[in-house]
Amino acid sequence: MIAKTPKPPYYAVIFTSVKENDLEGYNEMADKMEALAKQQPGFLGMESASKGISITVSYWESLDAIKLWKQHAEHIIAQQYGREKWYEQYKTRICLVERDYGFEK
Repeated sequence: MIAKTPKPPYYAVIFTSVKENDLEGYNEMADKMEALAKQQPGFLGMESASKGISITVSYWESLDAIKLWKQHAEHIIAQQYGREKWYEQYKTRICLVERDYGFEK
């Protein structure tokens, strides 16, 4: 489902990853992080797709909201597990969304 975002400007965090073969505990942690992110001040929505390379885009009101999420204690634990166990590689990009448009039936 496409996230319902407000009128720009807002921020997008693009998390692109390649996962390892052993993903024990990954899905549970991913579900927990999604639920937790949705509770954070400034969270606007999230979209995710995966086929070989996984891409998750989360939308935020401000850079401060993004920084607070990155520093959230439970998110820090998930980041550590990701580096140690689940990801072969990843890249995070933070972008200012200045314009958006779309189509919906």
